[in-house]
Amino acid sequence: MRRFGLVLGLAASLAAGPAFAQSTLTATNAGFLSTSAVLSGAPNAIYFTGASGGQYRSYMTFSVPVSGTAFTSAVLNLSVATVVGGPNDLEVYDVTSNILADPPATVFSDLESGVLFGTATGLNGGETIQITLNPAGLAAVNAARGSNISFGFVNSTNTLGSDGIFGASSGSTPRELILTPTAVPPPAPVPTLSEWAMILFAVLMTGGAALYLQRRRQVA
Repeated sequence: MRRFGLVLGLAASLAAGPAFAQSTLTATNAGFLSTSAVLSGAPNAIYFTGASGGQYRSYMTFSVPVSGTAFTSAVLNLSVATVVGGPNDLEVYDVTSNILADPPATVFSDLESGVLFGTATGLNGGETIQITLNPAGLAAVNAARGSNISFGFVNSTNTLGSDGIFGASSGSTPRELILTPTAVPPPAPVPTLSEWAMILFAVLMTGGAALYLQRRRQVA
């Protein structure tokens, strides 16, 4: 019986597969704009968000990989870089406009008028923050599998003439989207000939022991 249990334990360990790895995406595009102009829109762009002689909002675009299963979590991992006039609060929105083709005033309004995906509060600069997208944001990420998704960023605590987040940001500033896929148990592997032999041997040993015990009881 003990030998048979060891064999079953071996089979169970062979059936266990590795956990599904997370995907860490780097923004393919980022920038900021005012009501009159898109001021930056390249992969190595600044994406200042707030007030500095005018109001500015920013965006980031990510290329979401194809996935046969839905993602169960989507987290923005962002370096706040420099904060001016903090502490400040950051809001993340969906983006439905064409950032580089629509009029700047249309995009500027869209970056704050859509669906709220998440928030971060009390930012003072220098820290790296994680914003877990809410169910609406996660649904949007899943809907974008195999294509691009953009997020709009707004400093919701603009109270000063110079008051912003992501100051001195650039393409080297960490800006990532971390996706966790649905874990699907892998199929159990087919035992090899040697493993089948071990299983058969254990079954025979178990059956023989049971038969021996039964005969002893009959004799007694």
